[in-house]
Amino acid sequence: MKTQFAAALALTTLLMASSAFAQAESSAAPAAPAAPRAPPPPMTIMEVKPNLYFIVGGGGNSELLVTPNGALLVDTKNLNDKDYGDLMMLIGSVTKEPVKVVVDTHHHADHSGNNEKFIAAGAKVIGQENMPKIFEHYTTRLAPHTPASPTTLYKKFLRVRMGRHTDARLYHFGPGHTGADTIVYFGKQKAIAFGDLLVEDPTVPNYDSGNAQGSLLGLQHSLAEGLKLRWDVAFPGHGGKPLTHAEVAAYKAKIDTLISRIQASIAAGTPKDKLIESLDTADLGWKIGGQFWAPPERVDALVAELSKK
Repeated sequence: MKTQFAAALALTTLLMASSAFAQAESSAAPAAPAAPRAPPPPMTIMEVKPNLYFIVGGGGNSELLVTPNGALLVDTKNLNDKDYGDLMMLIGSVTKEPVKVVVDTHHHADHSGNNEKFIAAGAKVIGQENMPKIFEHYTTRLAPHTPASPTTLYKKFLRVRMGRHTDARLYHFGPGHTGADTIVYFGKQKAIAFGDLLVEDPTVPNYDSGNAQGSLLGLQHSLAEGLKLRWDVAFPGHGGKPLTHAEVAAYKAKIDTLISRIQASIAAGTPKDKLIESLDTADLGWKIGGQFWAPPERVDALVAELSKK
């Protein structure tokens, strides 16, 4: 199994690197026709623990727990027939058990996109109780329409039993990446799925403020609480490999550093329109800016949150 995991991991990393290289734009010859965009890397599945699988590609990462009483799937990929078909093909390659339970780590369409298809197939879809409220205001270019809301909601904690000795525990420690984050803890397997509270470097962290109700301090808190649980493998919401406890702790420490630097810049009187560019994050490996950090409404929310005493 370890050999299969290593091979799958190496293939996934190579494909992701090749795709990133192929999609880079060249500035040397602006008049030349643009090169065809490379297709996204294929969706892959790897067994990380006995009966616990990591599915990369087709949107945000997914996890699959296979039991004699049916399968539990975490996150449903982008809303389109191809990604859904590829996902079902991979699930079918490791089990004949139907997917009976789906868990959404949050509302974004690259994670919740195919909810409607699993609901139509008879699965129970579980999400944190704020998801339907967030969907009322959610718009996205990732899907032709808003994904379906969960059929079962919980507030702070829910234990999902998949048989006498197998279960998953769902935790909502407060707003973080969004206002409806769910951390999925597989106690028997000593594994944990963080959704987009955790992303593999060099992906820039993202907390979705505004209607999505995200919080940078809450993201920090959720990571801290997740680190208290007993596990040795963590699944990020984006990235090609599972992470160790030490890697997640290091990621959380970088979030701590980033928050401290933002607070120091605010305390020094940096104007809002200069705040993001004032941050030195080269040593963290992150280029803070773009759609996740630069929009004025996000800066306003950041200053309001981190200015509180």
